[in-house]
Formats: sequence, structure tokens, C-alpha cells
Amino acid sequence: MAVSSTFNFNLDIDDVIQEATEMIGGEQTLGYEPASARRSLNLMLKDWQNRGILLWSTEASVITVTASVSSYALSDSTIDALQVIINRSNTDLPLTRISYEEYLQIPNKGQTGRATQYTVKRDRDNPTIFVWPIPENSTDKLKVEKISELTDINKSATQNADVPKRFLPCLSAGLAFYMSMKRANVPPQKITFLKQNYEELLNRALMEDAEKASLYILPRISRA
Repeated sequence: MAVSSTFNFNLDIDDVIQEATEMIGGEQTLGYEPASARRSLNLMLKDWQNRGILLWSTEASVITVTASVSSYALSDSTIDALQVIINRSNTDLPLTRISYEEYLQIPNKGQTGRATQYTVKRDRDNPTIFVWPIPENSTDKLKVEKISELTDINKSATQNADVPKRFLPCLSAGLAFYMSMKRANVPPQKITFLKQNYEELLNRALMEDAEKASLYILPRISRA
């Protein structure tokens, strides 16, 4: 049996919108609907990032510390820091994340030395990393594995969503559900079906988009 031997299948935003409208069925309202669909897609992608860590949205960045400076602002496209490692003399050492409340309770925030802990203050526009102790040099480097926002959808033609191709089924199904709630005369039972189908496909994709390594948890037991 002959196969194509290609792996190029993808859907641009026009294709995703068409697939979603075909799932809904009924009369289309062309003209306004593509702009409305793109808005729904952007809202849906924001919601995906509220549901967990999307592995393809993580990226590494390097920050060179400055002596006596405790905080470092991340870019405005950053959602959070997944892990922070300090590099000194070509040796990587992981920092322990603490809550911002724990950081505020540190009595001597001016203590200098090699950083061992960090916290992330998630402000409205961008997060800020605070490290402790405060760096005593300007040569150490912070290797930050950060979670970035997905890029915007602002065109229908010749543009793809910022998602792996394996997420196209739930992307199309999710748009069908979002649009069904805004389109007139869609039966409630159809909206319910579209939502169930979307959630099933999204959960399946999110479960697949996970680390495959084994996780070992060792409790830390200390004497009072």
C-alpha cells in the first residue's frame, strides 16, 4: 500500500475556522465571524496556559547577576519561571524556590554570597525573580527556564496557531464550542456536545504533552 511519505499536514487559521464552523453546522455569518473567531482562539489559548505547563512554551534564558542586586525582571512575554539554576565557574547548581511570603520573612535580606534560593513575584505585566543571598559578584549567571506566553493570532490566512500539530484537533473543537455559544439558533444540546468533545480532546492532548521521565519523591524528615 502506497503512503505519502510526507509529514507536512497543518492547518492555518482559515482552515481551523472552517473546520470549526463545519462542526457547528447551520448558516455561517461571513464577514464579522473570522475576526470573532480569532478573538475566541486567543482567549482559548490563554485559558490553556491557565490549565498547566505547555511544554513547547518553555524556553531558557540567561541572566548575568550584578553584585548587591537582588531582583531581576523577566520579559513581559514571560508567565513564570519553571526552574532557576546558578552557574559559577562552569558549574550549575539548582536554586530552591520559596514563596514570596517566605522571602519577605527572611530577616537579613542584605546578606551576600552565592544565591541558594529564589522566589518569583508575578506582577500584572511581567514577573520578577528575587534571589537570596544577594550576589557578591557580577560574574555568576542565572539560567532561567521560563514559561512564555503563546504568540497572538492576528491573521486568518498564512498564519498558524502557536501550537504543535498534535493539538490541532482540540484547537478546532474548542473553537467550534466557543463560536457555538456566540452564534444564534444553535441548539443547547449541540453546544453541550461540542463542549464535551472539546474537553475530551484537550485533556487527551495535555496528558500526552507531559514529561516521560519517572518521578521519585523522597520525604524530608527532620527532628523537632
